[in-house]
Amino acid sequence: MLRFLFLLLLSTALGAPLSAGDWPQWMGPARDGVWPEAGLIEKFPESGPTIVWRANAGAGYAGPAVAGGRVFVMDRESRPTPDTSKGLQGVERLRAIDAATGHTLWERSWDAPYLIDYASGPRATPTIHDGLVYALGAEGHLVCVRADTGATVWDRALKTDFHCSSPIWGFAGHPLIWNDLLLCLVGGQGTTAVAFDHRTGAERWRALSSSQAGYCPPTLINNHGREEVIYWHGEAINSLDPATGKVHWTVPRPTRFGVSMAMPRQVGDFLLVSAFWWGSRMMRLQKDQSEPEVVWETTRESDTRTEHLNALMCTPLHHNGFLYGVCSYGQLRCLEWKSGRRQWETFAATSGTGEERWSNAFLTRLSHPSEDGHRFIIFNEKGELILARLTPEAYQETSRAAIVTPDCPSVKDRPVVWTHPAYAGRRAYVKNNSEIVCVDLAP
Repeated sequence: MLRFLFLLLLSTALGAPLSAGDWPQWMGPARDGVWPEAGLIEKFPESGPTIVWRANAGAGYAGPAVAGGRVFVMDRESRPTPDTSKGLQGVERLRAIDAATGHTLWERSWDAPYLIDYASGPRATPTIHDGLVYALGAEGHLVCVRADTGATVWDRALKTDFHCSSPIWGFAGHPLIWNDLLLCLVGGQGTTAVAFDHRTGAERWRALSSSQAGYCPPTLINNHGREEVIYWHGEAINSLDPATGKVHWTVPRPTRFGVSMAMPRQVGDFLLVSAFWWGSRMMRLQKDQSEPEVVWETTRESDTRTEHLNALMCTPLHHNGFLYGVCSYGQLRCLEWKSGRRQWETFAATSGTGEERWSNAFLTRLSHPSEDGHRFIIFNEKGELILARLTPEAYQETSRAAIVTPDCPSVKDRPVVWTHPAYAGRRAYVKNNSEIVCVDLAP
């Protein structure tokens, strides 16, 4: 019931009812990595699932979003750069693709010289709301366009407008719609958190200061019936009033290189924050909006000796009192939510063999009433889709199929796919550095 009420509140914030037919933003309709779809395939045939279409794509880490029968995706095309002092030259693109055929319907592009590390392409998944598409480039180009035509409604240059610099690995916080505001992670002094009028791009409020903005997207929570937005930047965890930017509380929690990344997760009064360098901290939210109480946390700061969960790119998922997530060296783990006690771990969904630094897989839980909540779809950095059951007792793999080639430039001596998938209308949409693929997941 609590989850239903939260989804209802979020659907109101998004301005439209939640639908299994759309995946309008990063991690789905409610940004929780849950897919409320029915009638999905139980096991892949030996030849693999049906590929509906393949379309060419450029480089980048930005996953697709799906709304209104269209797939929206950002990527980048690089250009030869004799002089790299002004950055690696190239253009970022935002495209609308017909979800049924894979044909490009419109395309927008802009110059995007990169001075960031891991300069493959954009990081943030587009956000679609009320006929508009919001896209954030890796060097801070924020654009709002019409979903039907691609015509520009407004755009902002975050580094210029707010006198801040790009994070080491680029702007990556997926923009969040709340009522009539677009909430963004920006950076700088007094402007780490910024809210824009979603229709005009005019600034509505600004808050927080940080030397490293980090990469974690703004996260909407419900604290004893009041909506709050969590901004976890590279130095602290903060709770703000999404309407005004007023800061309710700040918990200092610096992390190395500003690597605040995996989205905080809330269940009831509890809020979990997990980081690659220092592990996990479970906090209990206070009704008076004061600083939360620490329930349990990782006490030894290390990415190699991990007690609970040192999450990096994979936002962990919760179901029935247990947490499922990928740790710093590819360990898919199940933890008891309230205590942090580890139930099991496996490398089967990630490297398949053992520890690999930053080895990753993205988890999506099936939540239709016909499901028991333990069935997951996993997309790993090898470009494989995996059907599995995750329970407090064990990881049980049902099926897997290679969909795309891991072709992102080598990371720790291996090519990877680090783009979050989208799921809509019994189909999966996955992308690497050269193509986007539509996969049929109907029986």
